[in-house]
Amino acid sequence: MQETEQKLLLLVDDMPENLDVLSGILRDRYKVKVAINGERALKIAHGDPRPDLILLDVMMPEMDGFEVCRQLKADPATAEIPVIFVTAKTEPVDEKRGFELGAVDYIAKPVNPDIVMVRVHTQLELASKQRENQLLLQENREILDKTLVGSIRAISHLLSWANPPAYMRTVRLRAFMEGMVDELKIRGGWQLNLAATLSQIGCAALPPEEITHYTIGRGVSMKNLNLFKGHPKLGSQALSQVPRLQTVARIVENQFEPIPTKDQYPQDIKKRSLYILGRQILKLLLDFDHALLGKKSNRAIHDIMDEGFHDPLLLEALDRVLSKMEWISCALDPKRIMPGMVLEEAVTLPDQKKTTLARGATLTQDDVAKLMYGFTQAKEFRLVRVKVPFKLDAQGNLPNLLALYEDTCPIDKQTAPPAQPVNLELITPILKELHGLCKEDDLQAREIAVQLQELTTGTELVDAVARIQETVDSYDFPEAAKLVKEMAAPFNITL
Repeated sequence: MQETEQKLLLLVDDMPENLDVLSGILRDRYKVKVAINGERALKIAHGDPRPDLILLDVMMPEMDGFEVCRQLKADPATAEIPVIFVTAKTEPVDEKRGFELGAVDYIAKPVNPDIVMVRVHTQLELASKQRENQLLLQENREILDKTLVGSIRAISHLLSWANPPAYMRTVRLRAFMEGMVDELKIRGGWQLNLAATLSQIGCAALPPEEITHYTIGRGVSMKNLNLFKGHPKLGSQALSQVPRLQTVARIVENQFEPIPTKDQYPQDIKKRSLYILGRQILKLLLDFDHALLGKKSNRAIHDIMDEGFHDPLLLEALDRVLSKMEWISCALDPKRIMPGMVLEEAVTLPDQKKTTLARGATLTQDDVAKLMYGFTQAKEFRLVRVKVPFKLDAQGNLPNLLALYEDTCPIDKQTAPPAQPVNLELITPILKELHGLCKEDDLQAREIAVQLQELTTGTELVDAVARIQETVDSYDFPEAAKLVKEMAAPFNITL
């Protein structure tokens, strides 16, 4: 019965002579610590190293063995330590109580050395096997989680063909979320990474140009507004079919909803539910991504901090994540790839030599020329996954990403249509309705603001509507009502 590794036993008894007997039996084969009362036993059990097994007397003054066992099993830090009661109380009712509290065995006093050795060895072996099984189970679960995550990422990659702008947004959100999960050391963070990865999957049903227009602050057309508003629901419905992804599905579905207020969640991030924390972080990342690329707002991270809608602890964490990021992944048309980018996949060119550019290669000017020429000549469309240098300027903006984003799905870069007369018959009722909704803090104001954008022309008016939309999007309805009134004043519209 030699142990491969000398285990640590804790012997607990208020009678020193009983401790001497047990210690004499066990100390040649095991490390031994002793405690003469329950309070001391609990302190040793929580120490470092923790005992591998506890032999515990029942009848002790102040705190008896049953209470010691109850406290050990109630604490996750000590709950897995096997407890053997060593006692003269061997009535069935006493044994029943001990087993109900979590003890693994009983040894009757006066003790028999051979029985003590056999039962201690048996329980140590069982505990060791249980730990091995738990580690194996955890390892298998991690493999399954990685397989699930990898499979879903592969599916989300199909979005790069159906809607390149939505896919590029997904890639950015995933990079930011992975940074947040690592920075905050979130347990179960793989689910939040999936939520970011799949948050835009419902956009596959939308025309790519709509996502581009929305991202840079041009809004979504009335024709596709309901489809755009429903894309989180589409993604959630698909995800809810997978048993382990219900939390992910709920986070994705509620990405447009207002984030919980401070009185709805604990201040300590570690005490928040994964669902609440996931919603808070995803909403923050969506707002930041919109600020990073949106022409109408062009807000930086510190501007978002000043707005006061997001948890300061999460904002500070995002600031730290961004300061450490050097690259961000993109899927680009070969014509938009530039020297200095790094390939995230091996690329075989459609030329006669079937030239292959290796994964991880930093692209040179010659490589870029080969990519552009090869795919152009073959008239083959595909997106190439690359890492783009990520560097915020002094204002927290990233202009080169905006250029890449626009070029992936070409759009009219004109900031506003030519000035034309305003149709007061159409615009007056919308302004009145919008003003009333803002005064009532009604979320429907966001839809009416989009209608207003569709009817507005002229640079000054477009800018005014953009400010209204931005304020409504951030749920600052009193400020939005004030801006609507200012816009109506030049037309003598009474609100």
